[in-house]
Amino acid sequence: MQWRAIWMFLLIFVAACMLSRLTISIRHFAVPIALLILTLAPLPRAIATLRKDWAGARFLGWATAGLALTCAIVAIWAYPNYFPYVSPFGMGKPGYALMNDSNLDWNQALPDVERFVQQRGLNTVLLDEYGFSEPEVYAPKAQFWNCQEPTPSDAGKWAVVSAGMIEDGHNCPWLLQYSHQELAGGSMYAFQLPAAIPAQGSAGGPPSSGEQHNFGGFPFPGDVRLIFLKTIRDPNQLQPTWDSMMAQFQAMMEAQKKQKSK
Repeated sequence: MQWRAIWMFLLIFVAACMLSRLTISIRHFAVPIALLILTLAPLPRAIATLRKDWAGARFLGWATAGLALTCAIVAIWAYPNYFPYVSPFGMGKPGYALMNDSNLDWNQALPDVERFVQQRGLNTVLLDEYGFSEPEVYAPKAQFWNCQEPTPSDAGKWAVVSAGMIEDGHNCPWLLQYSHQELAGGSMYAFQLPAAIPAQGSAGGPPSSGEQHNFGGFPFPGDVRLIFLKTIRDPNQLQPTWDSMMAQFQAMMEAQKKQKSK
């Protein structure tokens, strides 16, 4: 009865996750994964029972042990960069071309940014992170940056961009043509910016305003991360910021209603 219940819960949760329009990275599938692992608990005893009546059970046992060993080897090999790990089924494609959000980076790689700064002996590093925290806590020489809106003064500097900002959170594949290296297993990428920053909207340059992506899909103009940083640094801005956001949402809803009524 218990195992039938687990299987039913597994099927229900898998169906719910697949049909839902909400996606919060691998966390969205956490319950089905836990239930799937639980269903493997009786496998060793089942294989041992099959050995009495089926010659192929021995091969099945060795295959199961081999797969378990493979999982352990991969876990050791990928440590501690589990966030951006991509299995061989990724066919060699980088994580930012396959996934987004906290499947790649959720600020856990900021200490690696500080190590990179120290190794290079940099006085400052431009940082386009996937998150809302104060990066200076972990990387004191980091400077807030938006890879979609570089300035001429950024030329020649090093910039670190979260993998989730290259194609999803922001639209910055233009950086990939320049010298770069992975940080934290591909959670972030460090780019050596060119001696002259290409003009926005030009071939091989940063995206034009109409091609830019807003982090998290927020409908507000500008970089929404600055709004959160303002409230972190000055808690007195929490209520005014909330009121402003609600007013903008209300205006958007009214505009949509008017659009539908036409």
